[in-house]
Amino acid sequence: MEVLQLISVDHVHPHDLIFCEEEAIHLNGDEEILCCACSKSLAGASFYSCSECYFFLHKTCAELPPTIKHPSHRKHPLILLSNSPYGSGRFICDMCIGLNTDGFLYHCSDCKFDLDINCALLARCFIQTETHKHHFTHWSKSDPFTCDFCGIYSFQSGVLLGGDLLPWICTNCHVVVHNKCMSLSFTVYLLQHDYPLIHTYFLPESQSIDLTCRICRQEVNRKFGCYSCQHCPSVVHVVCALDNLREVRQKFWTEEIEAADDQLVEQEIEHFSHPHHKLFMVQHHDDDHAIETKCDACMHQISYPFYKCLECDFSLHINCSKFPKQINHPLHPQHPLTLEPNDESCICYCFACSNPFHGFAYHCRACFEEFTIDIRCALVNPLEFFHDSHKHPLSVFTQSNNYPRCTSCGKVGREDGKYMLRCRK
Repeated sequence: MEVLQLISVDHVHPHDLIFCEEEAIHLNGDEEILCCACSKSLAGASFYSCSECYFFLHKTCAELPPTIKHPSHRKHPLILLSNSPYGSGRFICDMCIGLNTDGFLYHCSDCKFDLDINCALLARCFIQTETHKHHFTHWSKSDPFTCDFCGIYSFQSGVLLGGDLLPWICTNCHVVVHNKCMSLSFTVYLLQHDYPLIHTYFLPESQSIDLTCRICRQEVNRKFGCYSCQHCPSVVHVVCALDNLREVRQKFWTEEIEAADDQLVEQEIEHFSHPHHKLFMVQHHDDDHAIETKCDACMHQISYPFYKCLECDFSLHINCSKFPKQINHPLHPQHPLTLEPNDESCICYCFACSNPFHGFAYHCRACFEEFTIDIRCALVNPLEFFHDSHKHPLSVFTQSNNYPRCTSCGKVGREDGKYMLRCRK
């Protein structure tokens, strides 16, 4: 029994359509059959037909989205119609100024703006954003331009731009983009957001949305590309999003530290940070005076019980003694970080908070950038950090070109202080 492939396109036709292979075109003999959407011949193409009426669609035309955003009309989305919305039964395409009496069209009812199917498909990247393959060619002009994909203005006149900022133009869509933006990811995942963000080329004026970037808090220009959320009204500059990418399904450091907490507490240990002597557990002290000793790992005041070297002044909290030697951290997903004791003869600065520190730190041995994060900052969950001063969870963000003021200490973020925690609400 033959199984028919049926689809429903209720927005343009009331009946279900049956899929037909290329060879099925012989059913009408020598008569040429035209697609009801684009008015082109169905010869040599797979198509859909209606068994109840004389209605045919190319497979590609049947899969046209019912609503699109188009660069020639950025105010409102365009709706796919199967025939002219005007009493005359005709419409004029506002792109090619051609008079049409049949075929599908994309229509804006607010502005009486119309595009025939062929003109609408010229900007295919705005319609088939995830699957369309652009055909770019280098733009040899030296005029300033704004990248349609990221919204960054590049002033070329008299200035030799780097290779990443050179202009390229899509031969299908006529959008001008930076060299580095030709391969932008359609979907990104950020530390600051629970849902994936989708790249969009502009936001229609009719779309009600908060245009404040969720990362840098500067306005997003709705006329150019950005990343937006499909689950909530959140938008992010392309540059901010790329600065804050995280790997999906990455094994976070918290899993490793939590696993370390299950280790048995031993009475004496050998620790890599103090290789010459063993460390012994100190359970309590005879008097009730406060302990003056600090933990050599986190530099916080020590508390019972703890590990101590009986031959020199070296102490560790029990938890600090169990930190894993190597972790994966979301602030530096490129390489694993290795736990290292600090050399007291040199001054180290934490990459996360920019403050000098003594004690242990996690260090990347693969980067020339000398990525080092203080053990105290390494313990902060940058994806979901709870603080007594605020009722909502905080998450890390990259400051980009905006340096906000810390609500707690009042200090303004510095250019070399890359990360801060901010409320996600």
